[in-house]
Amino acid sequence: MSAGAARPRVPVLPGPLRRLLPVLAALALALVGAVAVAPSAQAATEDQIDSFRIAYALQPSGVLQVEETIVWRFGSDSGRHGIQRDLVERERYDDTQDAVYDVSDIRVSSPDPVSTQFTSRTTQANGGRTELLNVRIGDPDGTISRATATYVLRYQVTGAVRSFSGYDELFWDAPGFGNPRIADLAITASVPGGAQDVSCFVGPPGPQSTTPCPTAERTADGARFAATDVAQGSGLSFGVKIAPGLVADNKPHLEPDGSKLTGGQRAAAVGAGVAGVGLLVGSPLVGVLWWRRNGRDQRYEGLAPGTTPYAGQTARVVPNDPDIPIPVAFAPPKIPVAEAGLLIDGQVDARETAATIVDLAVRGALQVHSTSDDDFRVTLLDPDRATAPHEMVLLTNVFGGRPPGATEDLSTRGSMLSAHRAMTTSVINQVTARGWFRKVPSGTATGGISFGVVALVVFLAFHAGAWALWVLLPLLPVVVTYLVVRSKLRRGQRTADGRAVCDQVEGFRTYLATAEAEQLRFEEGEDIFSRYLPWAIVFELADRWAELCGQLVAMGRIPETTPSWYTGSYSGAYFNTAFLTSNLTAAATPAPSTSGSSGTGFGGGSSFGGGGFSGGGGGGGGSSSW
Repeated sequence: MSAGAARPRVPVLPGPLRRLLPVLAALALALVGAVAVAPSAQAATEDQIDSFRIAYALQPSGVLQVEETIVWRFGSDSGRHGIQRDLVERERYDDTQDAVYDVSDIRVSSPDPVSTQFTSRTTQANGGRTELLNVRIGDPDGTISRATATYVLRYQVTGAVRSFSGYDELFWDAPGFGNPRIADLAITASVPGGAQDVSCFVGPPGPQSTTPCPTAERTADGARFAATDVAQGSGLSFGVKIAPGLVADNKPHLEPDGSKLTGGQRAAAVGAGVAGVGLLVGSPLVGVLWWRRNGRDQRYEGLAPGTTPYAGQTARVVPNDPDIPIPVAFAPPKIPVAEAGLLIDGQVDARETAATIVDLAVRGALQVHSTSDDDFRVTLLDPDRATAPHEMVLLTNVFGGRPPGATEDLSTRGSMLSAHRAMTTSVINQVTARGWFRKVPSGTATGGISFGVVALVVFLAFHAGAWALWVLLPLLPVVVTYLVVRSKLRRGQRTADGRAVCDQVEGFRTYLATAEAEQLRFEEGEDIFSRYLPWAIVFELADRWAELCGQLVAMGRIPETTPSWYTGSYSGAYFNTAFLTSNLTAAATPAPSTSGSSGTGFGGGSSFGGGGFSGGGGGGGGSSSW
């Protein structure tokens, strides 16, 4: 399932605990990804779109927010599950470059009683120069009996703006050219500073298609465009001129030609692959052997995992054996949850910050509020409940030193990023002082930039010619092995004391990951749900923990009450981990980088000055039923 896949349904928690689910969802990490090709949808006989409404809102950052409302009329064929919307993610820009962009934050809803679950897959065409994001909406186990169904699709796109001398421009193909007949097409586009000028063309894609749209006019904040009876295979391309300096990301995002290699390059690649077989096999073996001698944690010889020598007892320090079984721990170690997260993987990421916020709330330092799926606030109650230095740093940065009673909105992506970074530094300093690492980790995810450099080198090698492939491809296994070892080293090597504490953390993780509801140990009246929730977040087990607590409520072992640290009126019918990334974890995560542009492979021209035509803009795609 992709990151934009249909949201999974998990058993419902009864009563007040169910009202807490959006908070849980705001604190667990839903990181799901797969690369697969979705089967293509087919336009059914006599399908048409009765109404296609699109609202574009270009932000000053350059992010294009999109809301599409599609009223789909199913033809005479029966047994359809829903519709598929195809959105262009990559296309030809010029002879040597492709324009690419990212479609993200996909959400689907409907005012009609039809399924809005969806999956998304990326498919390729034109030798890799075209990529489509196929968003398939509907229930594969159910069919639609209605003649029409309305779907509301929301998403955001980056890299949609083009820049020219004296102005920027949003030139967009909407809704693409792979649709059935559209009876009524209406588009609004709001842009920073309002529209300086507008243009619009309707018809099939191509430089000869310069028929103006029936409606193309400026509005208070942008522009409005409309057309009726848009034939199958036709579309609408609109242009909005924007005053310069109002959009931060105002240029296309380009990558080298993604099409097939030439015959000479293929031959060179095959030769390099054959020549590199020995390195492919040998370099990882050398890397493993080196790692076993130099990169492993330490451990006290002869002592049980999770224990250290008593006072006066001596124990020899030896390299850790990763195959030693770690016993289950029925309670977490007495360390802060963020330190436990750093011990586990050498990182302090959004999970650790989210877990720390919840832990502080459970202990009475904060109050969490949520009244809707896009509302998430925290109120400072008692900062003295923070006991670890990193907790004090986090509170100070989140609330800016304000007194108790201050409320902070954390519903925006990146709103807690500076606080997260300050907390990361503090946590690293703490574990350094404890002597848990002989090589202190960086505390942040590593390897992405390094492996990105490898990908860039390969691209450049393909572009440079066969000689570069002959030289570089056989060396790739060596480079990759080096980067893997380097990445592991940057995550730190634990001392024997640090290894013992990490054993305790891993033992408790095993407990939360494997214990059944009837096996959970806790005192009568204890709020076990809240107590272990921060740990479940760090271990990425929040989904499972919510389900177990629902079973405990059903068994009568814990009361059906809402924890005191949460208030709000939001109630979700199903637990959905995808909601979580838009709240605390998103608040501690940098805003997404931009990448992307055009739509039908006609290049990056302007729609003004006589050069515009239908299909000349960015974006595009199509739709069909399935």
